[in-house]
Amino acid sequence: MKNVKTVSCLFIFLLLIPMALAVYSVKAPSDLYEVQYSVLSNGTGALIHLSVLQWGISCGMTSCWPAVFYGHEYLLYFNGSRLYTLNFTPVLRTPPYVEYKGASFLNGSWYVEIKYYPKKSEEVDRFYRLDTGRFCIEPANVSWLWLPEGNVSDSIDGWRIELQSLGPGEWGHTNVSDVWIALSRNVSSWSPGPVTLVNSSVFPVYFTLKKDNNTRKIVLIYINTTNNSRGLIEGFWFPESVKIVNVTACKSTAPKENTTLNKPRTQTSSKKSICGPGLMVIILLSASLLVKRRK
Repeated sequence: MKNVKTVSCLFIFLLLIPMALAVYSVKAPSDLYEVQYSVLSNGTGALIHLSVLQWGISCGMTSCWPAVFYGHEYLLYFNGSRLYTLNFTPVLRTPPYVEYKGASFLNGSWYVEIKYYPKKSEEVDRFYRLDTGRFCIEPANVSWLWLPEGNVSDSIDGWRIELQSLGPGEWGHTNVSDVWIALSRNVSSWSPGPVTLVNSSVFPVYFTLKKDNNTRKIVLIYINTTNNSRGLIEGFWFPESVKIVNVTACKSTAPKENTTLNKPRTQTSSKKSICGPGLMVIILLSASLLVKRRK
């Protein structure tokens, strides 16, 4: 997915319990939304990389161009019946600069590459083995040079996966849905991608599972496309059925003094990445996040 150099987010935490059924919503007005997601299945479950980008017009001294102003990045897990949003904040203790670089399923285990920024000038990029049964991670001394693509399936428990809108490849060996959403027809004149003009109050982002004559629609988020005088998309929220999970350190490798795993070799960097669920708002009944539309 696109690499956003500067992202500014305001997050408030209420990490109350390891797993909570919550409504997680984001108020983020924008002329144009680009929503990308990939579904990486091992045949029985899937990791879903979701990115919501807010586009606008940026101008210099003599010209203007479309640019990403803000971004929101999430990693979800689908076990065949329920969606989980993975929150890595408790285990990594990171500020809101997290990137999900890749994933692979090999020998019965998920491996995920995560890049995060403990400090604005410090960058950490490493692999973890993700246990989706216990929702915990442990460091893995691997690299993409060693780690093959692994087992990839186009179905989950016999249900064929169909994406909402096909886009470019993601994580090297899986497809991506790429949807551009706007309320105003004028946006089409400068949008980098083909725009879907929405005339309803809600636009669902989803993938479909099909088996014989049966169809299941798995909604990832709802986009708030209520008509308004400004012609802006107001934000988005996750379905109430989505569970937010606080990922922990697997007990077999967790240090006795604490359970943080962010102690790999680091390198200096001034880059900020898309904001992810590392610092999501978690409230038992409802939560909201406010993001400034412009700097």
